[in-house]
Amino acid sequence: MQSEGIGAGTVVAANSIEAMSSLLRQSKADIYIGGFFPTMAVSRLSGSKLLLRRWKDGSSDYKSVIFTRKDSRIAILEHLGGKVIAFDEPFSSSGYFVPKVELLRIAFLVLPDQSVVGPVKSDEVRYVFSRGETNTIYMVANGEVAAGAVDDQKYHALAKNLNGLKILHETQSFPRQIVSHRADFPVKLLTKIKNVLLNMPRTEEGRKVLREFDNTTKFDEIPAPVHDLMMGLKKYVEAEIKPPSL
Repeated sequence: MQSEGIGAGTVVAANSIEAMSSLLRQSKADIYIGGFFPTMAVSRLSGSKLLLRRWKDGSSDYKSVIFTRKDSRIAILEHLGGKVIAFDEPFSSSGYFVPKVELLRIAFLVLPDQSVVGPVKSDEVRYVFSRGETNTIYMVANGEVAAGAVDDQKYHALAKNLNGLKILHETQSFPRQIVSHRADFPVKLLTKIKNVLLNMPRTEEGRKVLREFDNTTKFDEIPAPVHDLMMGLKKYVEAEIKPPSL
């Protein structure tokens, strides 16, 4: 980027979706690399635009799985009415947002367990946050909750030694991570950055930087089905993420 007068870059970290959105709105951050749901949420609050898809560990996409104990009478998602499920964290794509949407599509009310008094109603699914995928799996295995949700890769890696679990439902695939940019970023500079990212695997220096960036494989164009998926989820993102003025 030296040809554009840029000799160095700065990495900034934000501790919430709202904080990252504020950085982009105020032009204190230019490029954001985040998970599928956080990217949509940040775009909702900041107007940021999609740029590229990031591959990690040789994979572009993954799925979310909702699972329960094998000895449970729960056999399909509809059987989760009146039950409590463990999600990971409120900004997790695979461990919260995507599986929550699957339950909302069944027409369940999906509510934080601590926000409601009394027993879980048959048309409700309540949830707790486990604060970790391993915690989610063990909460289900120990019978603390009726079901849990994690990404399919973590499920197969962490649950392979736990024979007492079964998958109820797999979601459709969605990107692991997306690169986006602030809405008013200069087009010429953005084009340069995009070309640099796309061409990194072609040089040894680029491949080294990718490996050091949390084992990134490459960046590529966002496929049309991903854009369609995001459009289909737009109303759920809008319901989940409210701009400060609303």
